[in-house]
Amino acid sequence: MTVAEQQDTQSKLKKAMPGVVRRKQLVYPVLFFVGVIVAWTGFVRLFQLPTYLLPTPYEIVVSFEGQLGPMWPHIRITFFEAFFGWVAGNLIGITLGLLMSESRGLRTALYPYLIGFRSVPVIVLAPLLILWLGLNITPILATATITVFFPMLVNAIAGFNSTDQLSEELMRSLDASRWQMFRKVKLYNAAPYLFSAMKIGVALSLIGAIVGEWLVADEGIGFLIVIANNQVNTLLMFRGIIVISLMGSIWFALLAIAERYVIYWQDHGSHGGL
Repeated sequence: MTVAEQQDTQSKLKKAMPGVVRRKQLVYPVLFFVGVIVAWTGFVRLFQLPTYLLPTPYEIVVSFEGQLGPMWPHIRITFFEAFFGWVAGNLIGITLGLLMSESRGLRTALYPYLIGFRSVPVIVLAPLLILWLGLNITPILATATITVFFPMLVNAIAGFNSTDQLSEELMRSLDASRWQMFRKVKLYNAAPYLFSAMKIGVALSLIGAIVGEWLVADEGIGFLIVIANNQVNTLLMFRGIIVISLMGSIWFALLAIAERYVIYWQDHGSHGGL
């Protein structure tokens, strides 16, 4: 084989590689999903487990028939609570993270207390929030906000501090304003960190909303799960779990797509999805 033919073959292989990788990324999850469904069904059939203990995947899917309509109001309220907490927690985390990255004194003063505050499980704080904010939706929104806030704060501080000294000196030599320094250097470097925290916050906001609903709500997916537990309605529990899982997965996927367009300069294939 001549050198030209070798180069042509290598070029074709390089062009084919992205398609092969994409097919593997699709096939492997599908095979894993099928394997889990088969193993789950086989386990239930083998040990003859009753539906209230562990239903088969088929029974769970069939149980959705005629039930999505009644579930929609609960889905909407849970999504609203989680989305509010996600937005509020991210905004507070980014703002405080920027301030703490700019002020070493502020960071030194606040960080130990924020670490201590974050070490307290949110379910421990929930009763206090209910006592202070009342038996309404407000404690649920606060719970979702608190769960999202800290990961964004940590990533924001790391992201805004990731700017190299050379870039800052170059911008100063060009007489850049503080706003230009922030927009073209600090925000540019912090964007991957912020998006990572936003994607992590998707699951955390849903967790915060569900925990709040367990304690105080009379609607929402968390409320349905509590009712299902009291009634030993395992199919309703699984419907709630599946709805929450789909909600989080779609939300995460939309953020990942937005990240590819916003952080267009980053090689997303080299990062583990977060």
